[in-house]
Amino acid sequence: MAAIYLSGKGRREYWCGGSLISRRYVMTAAHCTKDSRGKSFHPRQFTVRLGDTNLKSSAEAAHTARFRVIEYVAHPDFKLNGYYNDIALFKLDRPVNFNEYVIPVCLPDEYEGRPLDALVGRTSSVIGWGVTSYGGRESSQLRSADMPVWSQSGCDNAYFQPIQEMFICAGFTDGRKDACQGDSGGPLVYFENGRWMQIGIVSFGNRCAQAGYPGVYTRTANFLPWIRQNLI
Repeated sequence: MAAIYLSGKGRREYWCGGSLISRRYVMTAAHCTKDSRGKSFHPRQFTVRLGDTNLKSSAEAAHTARFRVIEYVAHPDFKLNGYYNDIALFKLDRPVNFNEYVIPVCLPDEYEGRPLDALVGRTSSVIGWGVTSYGGRESSQLRSADMPVWSQSGCDNAYFQPIQEMFICAGFTDGRKDACQGDSGGPLVYFENGRWMQIGIVSFGNRCAQAGYPGVYTRTANFLPWIRQNLI
């Protein structure tokens, strides 16, 4: 799990979640690279912290690491209107030393080319430091929520925009649990065969934990060729 910070106008703030996928790259949402008007931030405005569970605890300092972002690539077809192709890769200023606190998440290679609804009904987990209720305050403590994956048709019927194959949805029909503001860019993971695989990236939703509306995530398996092409 990566904590992405944004600097600007004399301040630095927690901005988005992300996930470590190699020694030099963190994956996040493309919308995390832009302001509310759609203008792209400069890479040097971002820093990444790895190894954290509590962002305000000094007790974790011995096993946390901070990195500068030297460049990033957002998907060229990302659309802020609808959050289509909502994926970006951040290149860190130096290689990450893997240890018991910092390891990369697995990419879901075995789900590349599988039927679209291969994961429907299975339990996935979203992780982040986002707010615990819509409009509330962000959590300094890393939290997770377990939720079932929705069918593509069920998610498409729930939303006001087409939910295309590039998305995967997860949540409860009665709301209950969800990602929320501040969780953007963080991972939706699934445990299989002793490995955590990242099947989605937090993208958007209808507020948070609204009955009838699952959270919508960028479907990682759909972007594996693009990810591999940009891990240089």
